[in-house]
Amino acid sequence: MARAQTIFSELCVAVAIADTVEVRDIENVDTNSASIYENELIARKDSKQKAASINALSLSGKAVRKYLLDNGITPRRVIWTGSQSIGAMVAVAKDIEVANYRISVKENANVFINGSPITVFEDMPSGIFGQKRKGRDWFAQSAHNEFQNYYSVCRQYSSISNQHERVEDFYKNSKKEQKKLFGADVAKLHNSENEAVLRAYSEFCNKVSVASAQIFNENLAAFRSIHSSHNALQPIFHYFFRINGIKYILAGTENNKPFAVILHASSEWTREYQFLGITASPKFAGQPEVLLSFRFKKISTKEEFIFDLKVEIRWSHGKFCGNPEAKVYKTWSYTELPWSENLYLN
Repeated sequence: MARAQTIFSELCVAVAIADTVEVRDIENVDTNSASIYENELIARKDSKQKAASINALSLSGKAVRKYLLDNGITPRRVIWTGSQSIGAMVAVAKDIEVANYRISVKENANVFINGSPITVFEDMPSGIFGQKRKGRDWFAQSAHNEFQNYYSVCRQYSSISNQHERVEDFYKNSKKEQKKLFGADVAKLHNSENEAVLRAYSEFCNKVSVASAQIFNENLAAFRSIHSSHNALQPIFHYFFRINGIKYILAGTENNKPFAVILHASSEWTREYQFLGITASPKFAGQPEVLLSFRFKKISTKEEFIFDLKVEIRWSHGKFCGNPEAKVYKTWSYTELPWSENLYLN
């Protein structure tokens, strides 16, 4: 079962498209889903922070309804398909269906991937999708010396007893609770602005960022040496930019504001645009980060443009706790994409 937030956002848009006040008017909405929607509606109305989200989602649905009406389609039958399961690496979910239109709903969804660094920096640039691997600790793999030095400095200043000199031994021989205690104490060292700890952490972050970008570029170059056509990179582009085999509508909220756009089918996109490539570069921030820059060209005008994705690499449960994860964020709005057709015009 999807989260209450997801069910609510999809059904809130569907209700606006159908121009009804009854969620049960939406096809495929069972008693349990209707109850989740209604409970979330009450909870949001009672929250000053979340109350505005109801109106924003409704406005995006109304923009979709207006588009359908302007194209001769009266949305009498609105079907909710969000309850159907899809593969983890499918680019586009079909949450709502009206006539021959499929509609995908996103509520402030800036995270594309919340997985392992191996998935982002090794598998995807190698053309491998739908495979989940954890492998070795990414920090030890990409910045072993800097990781060890950061651990040693933290161990030196920490008030938590720890007999393990090597970070590998600490991971191997420490219980979960011991790791949590050490990680919490390391966080205190950061908060107190311990210069030695902050310096070691900065060196560690920079090395992870540089090495991760290099690994991505090397894997991409190896893949391109075998598959020279730019079309070979289409799956990774399609995934991140939500391009699908058919035209569809993407609606919901971005930064708490309503949006609704049409994204054309991949065949139509290919006639108008050319995908030039991807480059990974280190981003020096307060944690390990990498920018993935996607380059495009509009065929008719030869105009080139770039859209970035940001990858944050961090521990899943605090410093020195859990395997590092890679979160991939979009840094742009769907309405900014040259190939999107904006339906919400306020």
